[in-house]
Amino acid sequence: MRQSERRREILNRLTQEPFASVQELQNLVGASEATIRRDLRRLAEDGALKRVHGGVERPETQASHLSGTPLARNKQINIPQKRAIARAAAQLIEQGETLVIDGGSTTSLLCPYLADLDLQVLTNSLPIIEQLLLSARTRLLVPGGEVFREQSIILSPYEDDGTSECFASKMLMGAQALSPMGLMQADSILIRAERRLMARAEKLIVLADSSKFERRTGLVLCPLSEIDIVVTDAGIGAKDRAMLEKAGVQVVIAAN
Repeated sequence: MRQSERRREILNRLTQEPFASVQELQNLVGASEATIRRDLRRLAEDGALKRVHGGVERPETQASHLSGTPLARNKQINIPQKRAIARAAAQLIEQGETLVIDGGSTTSLLCPYLADLDLQVLTNSLPIIEQLLLSARTRLLVPGGEVFREQSIILSPYEDDGTSECFASKMLMGAQALSPMGLMQADSILIRAERRLMARAEKLIVLADSSKFERRTGLVLCPLSEIDIVVTDAGIGAKDRAMLEKAGVQVVIAAN
């Protein structure tokens, strides 16, 4: 494939998804890693894309976007751990429950385990909506607001997002980080929307792979004392596990 054709294919890929890994682009155009990286360097110099760790993103536009990592890139990180965490978290869900499921790369992996549980699910996640629409036994509720494409979620900056009449037994969500200060997220708009969803649920379950304990940046969504359960992987350190348990958080370690 000629250079011009490769670069056209790369840019076309970014019109479909906001992030693409170097490996994906190699497979797409059938070129070596060195060739792809030369193409990406030139396209970045021209302002046609933005180079990030592990791949490339669309350049920023005037469209609404949130702080933090786009969902498409998050879905490429710690995949085995996230799948195991989702499988373990699904064991905490009972037949016929009403759930709130926040958008994220780990929570979206819950869907294959939910189809036959006759659930009512309130979610702001477009990928979760798309997957659970295939289950006739799942009733879906969606908040009102604006679609944020990079995170594939619906958020409202206003108090009335249509969820005030909903009450759920559990809320399942991810996190940017978990620290002694609490559950961290990247964006103030996201925090306001998630606080409203948290108010709709009796119990909060956080799905977080062990890398989330290595981060300490972000905004505090809630203190650790508001979390009931954290589902994580075996990579969690003893110090971080003790931090959670001291705050009264139940820790569930997902089996590989």
